[in-house]
Amino acid sequence: MAVKLLSPKLPAGLEPVGDFAARAAALRWEEEPLSAALVEHAVLVGADLSGWALEGVRFQSCRLLECECSRWELSDVVFQNCDLSGSRFSEGMWDRVLLEDCRALGAGLSRCGFQHVQFLGCKLSDANCAGQRVKYALWKDCALSRADFSSSRWHRVALENCDLTGARLFQTPLSGVDLTSCCLDGLVLSQAGSELQGAVVDRWQASELAKRLGLVVRDS
Repeated sequence: MAVKLLSPKLPAGLEPVGDFAARAAALRWEEEPLSAALVEHAVLVGADLSGWALEGVRFQSCRLLECECSRWELSDVVFQNCDLSGSRFSEGMWDRVLLEDCRALGAGLSRCGFQHVQFLGCKLSDANCAGQRVKYALWKDCALSRADFSSSRWHRVALENCDLTGARLFQTPLSGVDLTSCCLDGLVLSQAGSELQGAVVDRWQASELAKRLGLVVRDS
């Protein structure tokens, strides 16, 4: 199933942000969004940035580690070559967001609302993505091993060439999702495997999944 996504629309002439930590603190105190900004090489560890809005922002080669970024409202935002590992983005609302060549190992992305969100070449192993509401999203060339996508609702979602080894998809319906290019070893599903109803898999994947669900696959 082809998924047509809207890409972030960044304004021309983004304003470089020199001291991102100070700018973030000031704007959050004033309850103002960060908008039309370019953030490069910023490093924050353990910072509280929760409940913030960002509009038309590009993050380039930044490190936001173990930060509290819950309830972020992102609109037209790009992260390129950033490390977001261990940071918590739970309960956020993301619209037209792109993450490219980013690390978010063990990041918290639970209960987020995603619309037109793209993850390209990202490392999201062990990320908590449970309880998400997703409309129009793409994960391409991503490491998603042991990531938890349980109890999520996906609509118009695509996964291309992703490693889902040990990923948890318990109670996440996969109808219409093409998994043929993905590694599904050790996928965590309900006992009946009802999540797979309507999913697209190749013959080898179907055989392996059937064995895991207790079916006997016999060659004709």
